[in-house]
Amino acid sequence: MSSSGDAEETRVALWRVFDTLPTGVCVTTDTGTILYANPALHGLLRYASGGLTGLDLAALEPEDAFFPALPDAPGERRLRCQDGGTVWVAESVGPTTGPLGERQSLRVYTDISHHRQAQAALRDQLLMKEVLFETLPVPVFVKNAAGEYTDCNDAFERYTGLDRRSIVAKTAFAVMDPRIAKAHADQDHELTVNWGQRSYEEAVPFVGGTTRLSSLTKAVFCDSAGNLGGIVGVIHDLTEGLPSEERLQAILEQSPIGVSVSRRDDGKIIFVNTRFAELIGLKREDLIGRQARDYYLDRHQRERVIDRLRSYGSVTNMEVQFRRADGSSFWTLFTVNQAVIQGVQVNLAWIYDYTDRRNMEEALRDMASRDPLTGIYNRRSFMELARSQLARAHRFSEPMSVFVLDVDHFKRINDSYGHATGDDALRMVAGGCQAILREYDILGRLGGEEFVVVLPGATAEESRVVAERVRRHLSRMAIPGPEGRFHLTSSIGISALDGSYDTLEKAIHRADLALYRAKREGRNRVVVYEPGM
Repeated sequence: MSSSGDAEETRVALWRVFDTLPTGVCVTTDTGTILYANPALHGLLRYASGGLTGLDLAALEPEDAFFPALPDAPGERRLRCQDGGTVWVAESVGPTTGPLGERQSLRVYTDISHHRQAQAALRDQLLMKEVLFETLPVPVFVKNAAGEYTDCNDAFERYTGLDRRSIVAKTAFAVMDPRIAKAHADQDHELTVNWGQRSYEEAVPFVGGTTRLSSLTKAVFCDSAGNLGGIVGVIHDLTEGLPSEERLQAILEQSPIGVSVSRRDDGKIIFVNTRFAELIGLKREDLIGRQARDYYLDRHQRERVIDRLRSYGSVTNMEVQFRRADGSSFWTLFTVNQAVIQGVQVNLAWIYDYTDRRNMEEALRDMASRDPLTGIYNRRSFMELARSQLARAHRFSEPMSVFVLDVDHFKRINDSYGHATGDDALRMVAGGCQAILREYDILGRLGGEEFVVVLPGATAEESRVVAERVRRHLSRMAIPGPEGRFHLTSSIGISALDGSYDTLEKAIHRADLALYRAKREGRNRVVVYEPGM
């Protein structure tokens, strides 16, 4: 054996050391071709054993341009899995040398997907808390364990006229009369000794040294170590008196959001406002005494609401479907808080009709996945769905076939009848294919007059039968033109899935080769790929 052969054997033997590592490892050429990848990397990217060897690193780049709104740390990146999914990894790259002195790279990949997801969740929680804090209509302030103000919201500044910069890092004794400050400090001390929550009435300082009698509700909170973190307080103005029952009723009646109150012990509705009654489609008096659970469309959604209430005591802006009295449904943003009213434990619920917004979002998602001319899947969506079917076929060792269809002499149609008629012809071709294909077959437009179909569970011979039916059906369609009707023909190339390491791109390429053979042999025919084409 030559010295280069000995070096190659030594190099492969050294690479096998990485086979037992739990972290993904690969060796690449200086141009990015993968020479070796250990089992952990194959498992991380969901490739069969040996499936990464020979691939270019560029093939592992995600196809879409969407990235989570988190700053990328050095060495962190996304890799595309064989089934179309992606994983976040921390990448370390070091130089190494091949058996003949050529430059190579040793790359180590550590899965950090859970870490990135946790970062995103934490960021969203912090953002939500910050938004809620600043948009609350009631004045709120925060003190640390030493009694110093650390923050307040916009409503506090509007209510007191005090700028938050004038109170932050100061105690009550620095911002109000010592007598009033002592009264607040005494309440804080008792709260920190006994923990929990307290409500009391006392004067609150205003800009210019004035005060106003207010009701304060304070509660302690813990830091990450479980120790006293500080106190959060909410101010309620008492100078104008408490609102009467009539004023509360008027406020609820003018609310554009549906409001209901139901008893927690038996679930019976004891109050609804007019908007809630309108959304359900019944009179208010007809809703009183009914079970709140009767208006959930989906039992599983109701169970999610109940579980959230049991675990957290509230539900905020959960998407839930409700049932109207006529049996129709509508989507809502559903918020529930638990409370005690006149000694009765109740659930306070707000429902905001979300149907139009949700329908618009679904329509936008559908538009993003569809070809605007024909209404079938565009190239990007087709490839995503087809890769999912490919992964399933590999997982369960099932057959799958792909066929590519091209309209014969389509340029002549555009030149003879105009592009508007050509567009009509493409729409009719898409509709004609859908009329023959099964419901779970995937039809997409690759571009121009070229269409592609994935047939899950179908062998090449079974796909030939389907493709022949499609070809005949299209050739019989009468296409309306400016000077009368005309007919068109199509050519189709077929390729079956080739083993557990086959890819969608390779299958489509083989089907393209069969399509070219069909065109060379005279068009208007179906050809199945054979080796050597």
